[in-house]
Amino acid sequence: GGALTGAYFVSRNLPTSQAARVEEKEFSLRDVESHNTMEKGIWMTYGDYVYDVTSFIEGHPGGSEKIMLAAGRDLQPFWALYAVHNSEEVREILAEYKIGKLDAASRREKSRKRALAADDPYAKDPDRSPLLSINTEKPFNAETPVALLTDHYITPNELFFVRNHLPVPTVDAESYLLEIVVPGREPLQLSLKDLKEKFTKHTVIATIQCAGNRRRQMTDVKAVKGLSWGATAISNAEWSGARLRDVLQYAGYDAQSESDAVEHIQFEGLDKGVEGKPYGASVPLRAAADPHGEV
Repeated sequence: GGALTGAYFVSRNLPTSQAARVEEKEFSLRDVESHNTMEKGIWMTYGDYVYDVTSFIEGHPGGSEKIMLAAGRDLQPFWALYAVHNSEEVREILAEYKIGKLDAASRREKSRKRALAADDPYAKDPDRSPLLSINTEKPFNAETPVALLTDHYITPNELFFVRNHLPVPTVDAESYLLEIVVPGREPLQLSLKDLKEKFTKHTVIATIQCAGNRRRQMTDVKAVKGLSWGATAISNAEWSGARLRDVLQYAGYDAQSESDAVEHIQFEGLDKGVEGKPYGASVPLRAAADPHGEV
């Protein structure tokens, strides 16, 4: 069979009659999903076709760990991330491992998965990378695969860990308004354009980690409540925008001179539960007021 040894591809061009038989074979998505170990064989789909790449795994130029992320799954999203695969040469190599195509029912099933029910509150959630290790689908919570976490100093957006409590709200950049409520003052509303034009842009590189990171390992010792996160509910990014301190001052609140009892700055998201209450969190006022801080 075809394989990659060092830097050399060994071709396995099939006779015409054998190639025709391959075209006639059909498999279900369940067939593909069940072939996700070296013992059972490693199958993948690309488009409507099914490929058995078992003999290619150890010779994969990017390492066997990376290609195994797509075991039993659709190869296309992985290739979209690693654009080096977008070449005729690579597609020709893949073609040598073709063993058949998806049956009609499986093709319809893939379409159904993309078309969520209209009354589903999660129907408008954004598409996510299939490379993420999913913890829960609804709400969507997922972490960066261990094998990819250290590939980049700045975590790619599509691989950034996701922590949700509710459906993702739809935001229109043109009509969006941020409301700032300061005790004893009239509420202030700022558009996205205001935030970009009225305030100095501040940039900071910071790592964010879910408080439940590695909870799965904690549970091995003692049962704890919460999502069963692995070790990669953590990501690093470059964040840019207006400083909270500057926005508060613009709204009429100067934390350096005020003497009231305000201790925390409360945030309320656009995502709301069935009871209409938004998801919220807070930070200590001292963190927001620090002129040398990066909030």
